[in-house]
Amino acid sequence: MRVGIIGGGFGLRIQAPLIRLHPDMEVAAVSTMMRHELPDEWAGWKQAPVHYKDWTEMLDREELELLVVSSLPSDHFRMVKRAIEQGLPVICEKPFAMNSHESGKLLEMATKSRAKVVVDFEWRYLPVRQKVKELITNGAIGQILHFEYHISSPQYARLLTAPRGWMGEKSKFGGMLGAVGSHMIDCLRWLAQDEIEIVHGTVHTHVPQGAGEKRDADDAFFVHGMMSSGFTFSIQLLSGVHHGFGSQLKIFGNKGSITLTDDRVLRFGEAGGQLTEIGLPAPKEAPSVISAEAQAYYPAFYPFIDNVYRYIKFGQPDADLPLIEDGHRNQTALDRILGS
Repeated sequence: MRVGIIGGGFGLRIQAPLIRLHPDMEVAAVSTMMRHELPDEWAGWKQAPVHYKDWTEMLDREELELLVVSSLPSDHFRMVKRAIEQGLPVICEKPFAMNSHESGKLLEMATKSRAKVVVDFEWRYLPVRQKVKELITNGAIGQILHFEYHISSPQYARLLTAPRGWMGEKSKFGGMLGAVGSHMIDCLRWLAQDEIEIVHGTVHTHVPQGAGEKRDADDAFFVHGMMSSGFTFSIQLLSGVHHGFGSQLKIFGNKGSITLTDDRVLRFGEAGGQLTEIGLPAPKEAPSVISAEAQAYYPAFYPFIDNVYRYIKFGQPDADLPLIEDGHRNQTALDRILGS
């Protein structure tokens, strides 16, 4: 399968080397809109991809079977639209679009043309999260009462000294709500198999200046609400602080509870009992030929891309594969949070 990638950051550093590991996929072409230098390690590739600076030229010239859109959110709409018009399957990074008006138009187009559009919520495939879903689906905690997902990351010093670029610009959908909050909202919807009924939120910038930049994109957000089935939820992230306590996912049910710490330590307890750690098989080791940064994404992204391949080749999506409908519903939730 010939794959084209648009984006000179995450697309080249993480997605390209991981896609290249798949025995039936080839990174045939890449387009970099801003950073026009390919990674040094690509010099050792037996068949280096064709490099374009204009993504439309890449789509005009290359016979691709899958397009990966890993550019700025402000570019997603026109790129995904072009792929749908060409009948080209596409994976789009999140946030899926700039707003739900854009995502709704793309959904309408894809529905009419039966286009295959996948959104890159790859963390669904992390083995420990698959185990959490299994517990919920099998009724281990009964009906969900409350879902809590909180992250705190000590980035205050880095925010003062390191440039953020477009990630610090609200007009380009920079900020942590789009970058991480979209994943957290997807986790809520996916694990619960439910939709958001009521949502309220606050976004805030604790470090509005740093590294010579003035920033108006959020580095913190606080979201709460209720799902259609009636359970409540709380999602929040802090990054402009000096001390962090990692990632804490807690799901409370009428028959028990689940906690997941830093996507590594999973605990389960029945009603009236203690929380007990659940032992999990050792994760499959990432190949050493990829960077340490890419290795961190391997446990989730590789099974994700394998399921994308199967969907495109055989037509039937895996039950966990995030499709364009998920992208639109996620975007609708982001709009409601930003507008509340």
